[in-house]
Amino acid sequence: MTGLLLRRLRDLVIILVIVGTMMFFVIRLIPGDPAQAILGPTARPSDVDALRESMGLNGPLWEQYLSWAGNVLQGDFGTSITYHAPVLGVVADHILPTLTLAVLSTVISFFLSVAITSWQAVSPRNPVARALDRLSALGMAMPDFWISLMLVLLFSVTLRWFPSSGYENLFTAPATAVPALVLPLTVLVIGQTALFVLTLRESLLGELPLAYLRTARVKGLSERQVMTKHVLPNALMPLITQLGSNFAMLVGGIVIIESIFVVPGLGHLLMGAVSTRDFPLIQGVTLFVAVLFVLVNLLVDLSYALLDPKVRVS
Repeated sequence: MTGLLLRRLRDLVIILVIVGTMMFFVIRLIPGDPAQAILGPTARPSDVDALRESMGLNGPLWEQYLSWAGNVLQGDFGTSITYHAPVLGVVADHILPTLTLAVLSTVISFFLSVAITSWQAVSPRNPVARALDRLSALGMAMPDFWISLMLVLLFSVTLRWFPSSGYENLFTAPATAVPALVLPLTVLVIGQTALFVLTLRESLLGELPLAYLRTARVKGLSERQVMTKHVLPNALMPLITQLGSNFAMLVGGIVIIESIFVVPGLGHLLMGAVSTRDFPLIQGVTLFVAVLFVLVNLLVDLSYALLDPKVRVS
């Protein structure tokens, strides 16, 4: 277990170096000048040059990179051009909305997928279970932006049950936060549940023919007991992997959902940073997502080690 932890921490450092270096140079390819974007098209060239100098954008790229990397090693990720505040502080202010959506949608989708797939396995001929199986494939095919617009049109514009946009802190204002979270959470849950159901179903189909299940049935266990005590614990391993990688991708990738429902999370923040050429903020958000991705995968590996002794040995 200690060796696994040390290897993953080593991977974290390597990934951060690679991601940070690539992102530093790639974002410099974005058309436009940050200083010009701040001052506007009517600014004098002398003012633009002075601002570029103060932002450290006039030197060679390798000098800019070394300066930025040295500051990062000291915990200084720079100052946001748009917010005029430290990048870490700006990222911290926008973490909670994204994590709220990611955590709640992942937890709900996990339990829904386990319940649906277990029901399908125990009652394969049930018409409702078969209908849910087809809906899972449909949920994978429908794009998030289309589902979002349809939900807004139906539940916000027509029925007026839920607000079409906005965000409130779930922990400080739950009464107003819950209605605002219903639609974005529904969009995320539909896609994730469909993915998890398909993943878990394939894993279950691989477990059901195995000999140890026939032994369990011979001992007198019911199908429900066989499913909950033997099949599910073994079949959940691939789902845990899918859940971990999907959660990390959610944190950095729910730009569309946050944009449609006006949720002030990391995705919305990153879109604004790209449009304003806020290089320090783009790099800070990207590094945060990279760290989270590695940490989530570390938790997945540790859970594997806890559930499967063979992983601990290797």
